[in-house]
Amino acid sequence: MKEEFYKCTLLSDVVLNSSLATEGNMSTLDYIPGSNFLGIVAGKMYSKLKPEEAFDVFHSGLVSFGDATISSNESIGYAMPSSLFMDKLNNEIGTDTSKVYLHHLLNKNNHPLRETDQTRLQLKQQRAGYVFSDGKTLKSIKKNFAIKSAQDRKTRNSKDGAMFGFESLGKGQEFIFSVCFKDDKYMKVVSDSLTGIQRLGKSKNAEFGQVQIQRIANPATISSFKNENYVLVYAQSNLCFNNEFGQSTFEPTEEQLGISSGKINWEKSQVRTYSYSSWNFKRNTTNSQRDCILKGSVFYVENRVLENTSNQVGLHQAEGFGRILYNPEFLKEGVEKPMAGFEFKQEANNALEKSSSELVKDSKTVLGKFLKQQQALKKFDLAISESIQNEIYSNSREIQSLKKISSSQWGGIRAYATKAKDMDALNNQLFNKESGYLTHGVAYEKYWDKNLNNFKNVFDKNKDLGTVFIAKFAAEMAKENKRS
Repeated sequence: MKEEFYKCTLLSDVVLNSSLATEGNMSTLDYIPGSNFLGIVAGKMYSKLKPEEAFDVFHSGLVSFGDATISSNESIGYAMPSSLFMDKLNNEIGTDTSKVYLHHLLNKNNHPLRETDQTRLQLKQQRAGYVFSDGKTLKSIKKNFAIKSAQDRKTRNSKDGAMFGFESLGKGQEFIFSVCFKDDKYMKVVSDSLTGIQRLGKSKNAEFGQVQIQRIANPATISSFKNENYVLVYAQSNLCFNNEFGQSTFEPTEEQLGISSGKINWEKSQVRTYSYSSWNFKRNTTNSQRDCILKGSVFYVENRVLENTSNQVGLHQAEGFGRILYNPEFLKEGVEKPMAGFEFKQEANNALEKSSSELVKDSKTVLGKFLKQQQALKKFDLAISESIQNEIYSNSREIQSLKKISSSQWGGIRAYATKAKDMDALNNQLFNKESGYLTHGVAYEKYWDKNLNNFKNVFDKNKDLGTVFIAKFAAEMAKENKRS
């Protein structure tokens, strides 16, 4: 089996509702399910492939599209293992004073005690967040919330009683996922269809859902430790199993976890579950309910020696279900039991707010060119604002003298600047000795005779900023005159 890794950068907020409910508060997932990437490839390639090839890629499990989880410095984020417990009053993981205990090592004799009065600590399970291979942890992922309203097609106003909120994954964050191939011949087809600017999630036709997917080299992953007495099976993704009668079950067998012998100790295992129904756009209805084991769950299998470090088990593997790790390092026991031997650190810097220039640096698409143009305009406006700020608040004698000129004069200059096609034309309209707006008449004698050179210096110094600068400068000077 070959595995290729991809980085998914959110160019806009992405909505991935955690349920099919259309009323009430709708929360978003904190990861991108593999079914979204399968859908991207299927949308482009399903009709182009032969029926047997389409079955291989999208239904058989020969190609498995993994879930995308948050990344930090090209390192994959792993859902917080459910076997980690901490003092309820000191449960900030990664701090100097906090201690992490492993559930499968706890018993009546070694239950941690409070230092002050030697009473038993009340332990709390760690359920949220992610762990990276270098020990850094992440408590939460950046999310945004927006309120939208439906439009009344008759009046084109907001429809009464049709307001709803979207929670979304914040743009700029990076997620990493992998695609596993049991057959090499589909690698190029999948890679070509996946990479580039894509859209996923809900409300793709609105402002949500734009992402950039690019292939990356092998990111940093968690390693495994060796143990002679037991194997810890960690659910890297959600798991789904059927029992021998074809019914869904939350109690898989050792064989279904990829272990040929041994016995699951349920008391030392930590398994969390959930149920949901996926939406089928072809039939425009829900699929049958799936009963799943949540990612981060840990199974304790006795009397088994580790043979592999990872595996894919159970149902729906093509959509990213069924990925497990055996004995990952963050479940390693420490020298002092029941404490964990893995060094958990402070929160990782995940929400990398990338500038638009970085996101579209190499893009040659229409969108990329548009974003570059918008960035240039933004920089130009910023340069004008800074120059105006520097000129008006320079406290120079020349500028203070210009502030005494009436606002009506500045209004006239602004009107010329707004209509002029370029700075040369504006220069002629304002400073021409015979016909210039500032070089004759009563206003010249009253204001500009002694101030014309002062304004001409400002005009020439900022010539590169164009007529927009003069228009805005004149508007600000008119305000300054009223204030003085």
